[in-house]
Amino acid sequence: MPPLFDRILQYLPLPRILSPLPDFLWAVSLGLPPILRAIWSNPSLLFQLKRLQQLGQYQFWKVFGPEVDKNAAPVKCQLLPWAEGVVFEIGAGHGHSLKYMTRQQITKYYALEPNTDMWPGLRKAIMEAGLSEEDGSAVLLPYGAGDIDKFVEHLGGENKVDTLVSILVFCSVPNTQQVLPTLCERLLKKGGSLLMYEHCLSPVPSSRLYQRLWTPIWSIVFDGCCLDKDTMTWVNQVKWSDKHVWRKEGEPEWSLFFHGVGRFIL
Repeated sequence: MPPLFDRILQYLPLPRILSPLPDFLWAVSLGLPPILRAIWSNPSLLFQLKRLQQLGQYQFWKVFGPEVDKNAAPVKCQLLPWAEGVVFEIGAGHGHSLKYMTRQQITKYYALEPNTDMWPGLRKAIMEAGLSEEDGSAVLLPYGAGDIDKFVEHLGGENKVDTLVSILVFCSVPNTQQVLPTLCERLLKKGGSLLMYEHCLSPVPSSRLYQRLWTPIWSIVFDGCCLDKDTMTWVNQVKWSDKHVWRKEGEPEWSLFFHGVGRFIL
């Protein structure tokens, strides 16, 4: 986008306020039919909001996941080749991150994904990456990011992970401000790294307001995703020995989908 046009848009509220609307409408139109079919088959699902959200999210990412991955490819190509050793991915989804990692550098891959509807696609990506559940080089875990005690047990104790990966996931994690630093401190070995690409709070005050206005309804449709999480501030609660932080190229600061990228070394 030309710099002048970018600066003009920063002061026009309506385009920014409406910018999440297309994705929101797509998510509703894609997610609603399978949700209604599921409720028709099992009316008790009316009282299981989380399960309905997962059904909707699965359908949205099944259709739009490849395009979202394509748009993020330049960032992932810079970030994910750093993955090495024991790799633990939070919210692995359909496994789009795996193709950017170098198989020879990975000794074991843990995929944390509570939405088991995504597991068939995730297993396919694991196989294509040259990993396998059968030989123990890949492990799928059905937990949320806050269930730290459960997956620490699977890891065989604390500080067993060389690389922690988070790609567009902390926006959906409850209590991110507490969970994010706790994950890093309890999972990572000394010298281990967090590879993070997240949409987070915009640096522009008016855009922050619009993010907060959208979040209550957005989070219902997108399975807890919040547009207004200050993830780049919270990640710095950890005492990193080194870090390399950058932005998504060409992305304006006023964007309601402002992204932060970083490699953080414990």
